Amino acid sequence: MNLSSRRGDEPEINLISLIDVLFVLVIFLMVTTTFAHQTGLRLELPKASPAPETATDPGLSVAVDRNGHYFLGDQALVNTRPETLRRALELELGAERNRPVAVRADGRASHQSVVTVFDVLAQMGVRDVVIETVQPPESP
Repeated sequence: MNLSSRRGDEPEINLISLIDVLFVLVIFLMVTTTFAHQTGLRLELPKASPAPETATDPGLSVAVDRNGHYFLGDQALVNTRPETLRRALELELGAERNRPVAVRADGRASHQSVVTVFDVLAQMGVRDVVIETVQPPESP
């Protein structure tokens, strides 16, 4: 009689199916996770006041109507191209780049039209820009 124990095959754990399941879980979590994109820019937003401040005369006013047309003072520009606006501002300002410029925009004007005015003023080196607003009429 043979009393020695037979060594049989040792049991093993199949890791391939476990790795497949973990891989699928990782992909699922990566796809369903939302990544928050936060900027580190601190802004100090303007505050409205009920009483108008005493304003100095800005000297030059650029207006944007609801259709995106530009006005320099009371004169309408011939088109809405930035080059036309820049040329008109250069003629009006001359070498006085430190002269304040007031920007007035209709509330329904396109964002791009207003940004174009600021972009042209920045390219010209104008640093003193005032945004004009009006107070809404008070309801009785």
